[in-house]
Amino acid sequence: MTKSDSDVFSLPAEADTHDHDYHQLVVVLDGNTDFDIEGKGKQLHTGEGCILPSENSHAFAGLGENRIMVVNLPVPPQKSITDEEYEVVSRLFDQAAYFQLNPRLQILASALSGELQQYPNDMTLARACGNTLLSAIRHQINNKDVRSRGNHLDIDKLDQFIELNLSRRVHIDQLANFCFLSVSQFHERFKDRTGMTPHQYLMRKRLERAQSLLAEGFPPIQVAEMCGFSSQSAMTNVFSQTLGITPLKYQKQFGTR
Repeated sequence: MTKSDSDVFSLPAEADTHDHDYHQLVVVLDGNTDFDIEGKGKQLHTGEGCILPSENSHAFAGLGENRIMVVNLPVPPQKSITDEEYEVVSRLFDQAAYFQLNPRLQILASALSGELQQYPNDMTLARACGNTLLSAIRHQINNKDVRSRGNHLDIDKLDQFIELNLSRRVHIDQLANFCFLSVSQFHERFKDRTGMTPHQYLMRKRLERAQSLLAEGFPPIQVAEMCGFSSQSAMTNVFSQTLGITPLKYQKQFGTR
């Protein structure tokens, strides 16, 4: 794994085992991965992660397409963090553990990872993003009054998560996991709340963004990619079936450029 302050990358399918002299936090942003810490293995899904204290041997492997964010905390601390700050944050690494991010922190992790990927050589940004995520996760883990999972379907937070990830293929199990629900529970509660299936809702979100981007003058092939359609023809089919018009004709009729 990387030795920089924080980074975003994919794990290879080939299993690997190692340890290191720095603490490490791992968050799964997309897909699934296998992790084993000192003989305790677990398959991690989107929104889950693990705490790896220094010198703890661990094995890992990606399961198909995946994307993770890692945050490293050197031992002893770097000069960019005070001794007092380090003392507080380092308590998170008293022992190895697996965790599930709450919906708000999943949005935060996704946003921070986007900044890291946009500016991969900015070490100041990497350090700031890492410290932000470490501190936020520490509060979640230490919070004894966290609301019961799955009791409330927060559409506003779900919308934020969808908007942040719309350019990628968002799967229904990811949305269910985000809400701490099984796929069947999520499907039932979502339809009761919105009047449509999660798939229909996702497609409407993609269509709305595509309409906006086409009106701004972006080429249809680029719009399809930016909105998470599998291809330009897939986007054309959705436009034709839903709006009765092709993306190109829509752009000519409603474009502002």
